[in-house]
Amino acid sequence: MEAPSSHPLAATLVLAAKAEGIERSINTKVLNHTILHGEGVTAIVDGEEVYVGNMRLFDRLLMYEGLSVDDKARANQWNEEGGTVGFIGVKAVGIVGMFCVADGIRPEARNVVTSLVNDEVKVMMLTGDGDGAAKAVARAVGLPLECVQSRLTPDAKLHCVASELGLSKRTGGLWSKKELLLFVGDGVNDAPALSVADIGVAMGEGAALAMEMSDVTLMDSKLDKLLFSIKIGTKVIMTVQENIAFSVAAKLVVIALTFGGKMTLLGAIASDVGVMLLVSINGMKLLPGGPRLCCGKRRQYVQVLDQHKTSAGELV
Repeated sequence: MEAPSSHPLAATLVLAAKAEGIERSINTKVLNHTILHGEGVTAIVDGEEVYVGNMRLFDRLLMYEGLSVDDKARANQWNEEGGTVGFIGVKAVGIVGMFCVADGIRPEARNVVTSLVNDEVKVMMLTGDGDGAAKAVARAVGLPLECVQSRLTPDAKLHCVASELGLSKRTGGLWSKKELLLFVGDGVNDAPALSVADIGVAMGEGAALAMEMSDVTLMDSKLDKLLFSIKIGTKVIMTVQENIAFSVAAKLVVIALTFGGKMTLLGAIASDVGVMLLVSINGMKLLPGGPRLCCGKRRQYVQVLDQHKTSAGELV
C-alpha cells in the first residue's frame, strides 16, 4: 500500500515494516492504488478495499467512530505527545490497526528559525499533521504556537499562501522594500502552494512533483542552505544597489566637470574604465575565496559560509 507513495511517512512505514521482518506475499495483488491528497492512500488488496491514512480520512469514512474507547484514548495520547497518528482500515471491516510516527527535528532547524525571526522575517508552519505533532515541532524549533496551522489539506495550504500574498506589501522597487512570500516544502501536498508563492523552494530529498513546481531546489534537505540562499540573495541586491549608486555618482561628476570645462577626453575615458573596474571589483566580493578582494562585507560573507558550511555550488 505505502511502497508506491512518495510521501516521507510512507517510506518510514515501509522501512519500519522491513525492520520488523514483515515481507509482502508474492501472491498479494494490489490494484487501483490511489493517493488521497492530504488524507492517505487507498487500493484494492486481494479484492478488499483498503485504506491507510490519517484521522481526517477515517472521520470521512465514518470508521473512526467504530474504534473502542481505549483505542481512541491511545490515539489521542500519541497525538498529544507529538506523534502523527495513522490508521489502517478495510471497507467491510473497519479500522484494523493504527500506528504512530514522530517527526525528527533537524538539528539546524531551531537556529534557522531563530535567525529568520531575528532578521524580522515572519515565519509560519503549515502542516497536514495533527495539532499535537504540529505544536510539539513548533516548541522544539522555537516557533510561537500562533504561527502554526495544522491539519491542512493541500487546498487549505494553497488558500493560506494566497491569503498571505494578499496581506503582504506588494509594491516596491530596487530602492524600497517589497514583501515577498517564500514557501518551503518537500511533499506532493505542498506542490500547489509552491506554485503560487513568490518563491517556491523544494527540498532535494522530497517528491519529484514538489521539485517540478518550485522555483528553487536545494540539493539536499539541509535547512542551512535555505538560510544561506536568503542571505546571499540579500547581499546580491545590496551589491547591485551599491554599483548603481556609484556609477550614477561618477557620471554626474564627469558631466559637471565637462560643463565646467575641466574634463578632457582622456579623463572621460579613464573615468569610464575606472568605474567599470571598481564596479567589477565590488561585485567580486560575492565570489567564494579569500577576504583580500574587498572590505568588511567580504569578511561577513565568509562568516556566513563558515557558519552554514555550504557553498554556492551546492545550490540549484
